[in-house]
Amino acid sequence: MSQSSYPSQYIDCICTIVERFAPTAYHATLPNGKQTVAFIQKKEEHLLEVIKPGDAVNCTICPADFDRARIHSIHATA
Repeated sequence: MSQSSYPSQYIDCICTIVERFAPTAYHATLPNGKQTVAFIQKKEEHLLEVIKPGDAVNCTICPADFDRARIHSIHATA
């Protein structure tokens, strides 16, 4: 299967952090209630000290794999 058959569009969503289980990984809940593993990239390393369980974070997920999410920032509440 060629790589071009994979979806190229990513989905931005807001996840809720459940717990931290590795230095850069968290269990999180998607808006539809599904559990996912949310990761922090090296360039967003400053978030490691800030994110706590219960926080809402802005994430990107691939439509082909909702089991993994990439954390970009803490969600600003109104």
